[in-house]
Amino acid sequence: MAVPSSVLKGSVGFGGKNQGPDVRLVQSMLNALPASRGGAAPALTVDGICGAMTNSAIKRFQAANQCYADSRIDVAAKTERTLLGLLDQLGKLAAVLGGAVATAPKAPTGPTTAGPNSPVRRKYVQTARMLVPPSGLTSGGSGPKGATGCGEFPGRVFTKLPVIPPGQPGAFKVHVPGAGNMYLTSPTTWWEQLAQAVDKQYSPAKKCWVPFGGGNRPLPGDIYLLSQYDKPEQFQHVGVVLDASGSEWSTCDGGQGNGWQSGAVKRQFQPDGVITGEFGNKARLKGWVDLDNLYAVAQASFPALS
Repeated sequence: MAVPSSVLKGSVGFGGKNQGPDVRLVQSMLNALPASRGGAAPALTVDGICGAMTNSAIKRFQAANQCYADSRIDVAAKTERTLLGLLDQLGKLAAVLGGAVATAPKAPTGPTTAGPNSPVRRKYVQTARMLVPPSGLTSGGSGPKGATGCGEFPGRVFTKLPVIPPGQPGAFKVHVPGAGNMYLTSPTTWWEQLAQAVDKQYSPAKKCWVPFGGGNRPLPGDIYLLSQYDKPEQFQHVGVVLDASGSEWSTCDGGQGNGWQSGAVKRQFQPDGVITGEFGNKARLKGWVDLDNLYAVAQASFPALS
């Protein structure tokens, strides 16, 4: 049989939605695998309750099959795809799933509408604009402890969107080497690494991290990153794109003024990627997080968008 990309309606395991039918399906699939291939040992009771034994069995399977061992199976993510593929290789997929394949929703492979005016972009840009004055900068302040002003801003927009927050079932998280688990709301300058980790762990149809290649441009709502002009390998700034259609870009940023002020900023952009950075310094456009593609992976954690 053709291997489906997903048979779950929600995440199962630690911090997951753990809907009864999904939990029973995961328990049955793990029981069908031999212990030598990461199957449940001992066998799980197929009761639809995601307790400590089910969480442990999920983590055991992940560790045995080169998946990130966080004890959670997310819809259409690497752990579920690996589990389905292995069952198919062993000739057990059809028997375990029964009628589940016919009734399961297709896993999202991309946003329903992508492009400069997609629903998620409209909502993100609208929210970003609401967090800054129509002109000038906010009054500033000390900012969150341990974060930088510019890195805090994209996560603050996600907080106000709002997406499901950390610690709540369904919150989107990704493991970033060197930083641990990170969320859409994390105050961080590591947006490049976060997007690259999403690309590696979820293998989306379209990459979340987009390097600047000379002719490509970010769209409204993308999270852009600048590197230092004389040291292109070193970070300078991160912010949110409002308009990058011409030679004068409009962005929405934290880390302005006294370092904790936020506002809309005009930046002069050259085709070779040289751009006005912070405090008038030259910088280089390194790349951006594509919001449509990030939404395609994490949309279960977003609010309904119209």
